[in-house]
Amino acid sequence: MRRAMALATAMGVAVTLAVPTTARAAPAPSWQACGGHGAECTTVDVPLNWARPNGERISLAVSRLSAADPARRIGVLFVNPGGPGGPAVPLVRDAPREVFPASLRERFDIVGVDPRGVGESRPAITCPKPPYDPEVTHHPKTPGQFRALVAYNREVAESCRRATGPLIDHVDTISAAKDFDVVRAALRADKVNWLGLSYGTLLGATYAQLFPSRVRAAVLDGAMDHTVGARRLASDEARSTEDVFDEFARWCATTSSCALRGRDVKAEYRALLARADLHGIPAEGVPEGITAEQIGYGVYTALYLTGDWPKLSEILRDVMVPDPDAAIFSRVGSDAAYRVIGCHDFPSDVRTFADLAARQREARLLAPVTRGYVEGWDIQAGCTGWPIRPANPWSRLDVRNAENVLVVSGEHDPATPRVWGDGLVRQIRGARHLVWSGIGHTAFFNDPATVRREVDHLVDAAR
Repeated sequence: MRRAMALATAMGVAVTLAVPTTARAAPAPSWQACGGHGAECTTVDVPLNWARPNGERISLAVSRLSAADPARRIGVLFVNPGGPGGPAVPLVRDAPREVFPASLRERFDIVGVDPRGVGESRPAITCPKPPYDPEVTHHPKTPGQFRALVAYNREVAESCRRATGPLIDHVDTISAAKDFDVVRAALRADKVNWLGLSYGTLLGATYAQLFPSRVRAAVLDGAMDHTVGARRLASDEARSTEDVFDEFARWCATTSSCALRGRDVKAEYRALLARADLHGIPAEGVPEGITAEQIGYGVYTALYLTGDWPKLSEILRDVMVPDPDAAIFSRVGSDAAYRVIGCHDFPSDVRTFADLAARQREARLLAPVTRGYVEGWDIQAGCTGWPIRPANPWSRLDVRNAENVLVVSGEHDPATPRVWGDGLVRQIRGARHLVWSGIGHTAFFNDPATVRREVDHLVDAAR
């Protein structure tokens, strides 16, 4: 998902998003070759504040890989890899053949946009004080630790505001979706196609609500449900991550590529976290050692891709011994764009230590092995006390008249549980729900058979 959270003023109530006042027309982009893989890059200006569409402008970075088979070209395919805060320009510019199937590259102009404030778009969201500090726990055990967390979050937000300027109030998903229609117009495309992954499903669905007539076809893979609220965001992910760790343990018991084969993976992992609670686990470059939180979030991320599981098993093997010489876990942190956008779209409803303590107990019950070290918790805790008013709090989408929308969910996805896909598809009239039975975060990066079905949907939508 990378990443998102909070409470809405109108949770579960359909909200109609006003189509933006038309900004002044964007000039045709001036493209330049970039990246060495056949892509072109440009910038497109959009309003800083969509309430003042003809006011101050900001700049979006855009990359494009033109269709390899011009005679059979279908049109523009916007891609967004997730986040919030995930840049798309590098995917298209630097690794198009590794990321996108040939059938997409042949038929579409694949377009990556770094959303406002993200990546190479300017100005960029900047937070001199890092959004995460391992000295400030996101899992406070005392009221004093909770107060320290709230104070730290406020300091982070204030540093972000000083460094980022007025953009800080306008980096929500609705504003970003409106930007994409400016890019569409600059590309002279009447309709566009969408491939949104994880958080990119919320961005794509929001675009479809605002501009349904502009959508030819969309694949929303790793669906997010913007109605679940902060508590369920964390608890649903805690439950699904525990499920996927169970699958990892079963995989270890049956495959020779697991470095922990023949061992009780779940029991040893619980013991590792218990030791980390008492004292930091030694790690290269981290004299104080790594914490249980850092280990937990690192394992959570490593569960995303089943292809990474052999390496994960080696790391855990090396760090599970009583006195490891070094561990490969690095500090877990959150980048600036992820935190700022996340607090706009998924604001936390936690107000007191008692609130958070009750949710920690719930997470431990749902996930006794993995403890609820998940993105949903990271943003729920990281947005607690956040002083910047959320521009797009929890709300229900009501997408009408957008054709050919395919929502894709996995039965064993640690970051975007299948239940969120069930919720999103109910908010998009006429959408279909494709559920794949494998393991990992998004089918696009884990299941070639489902990817083929996604490609077929995008290619054949108008037939």
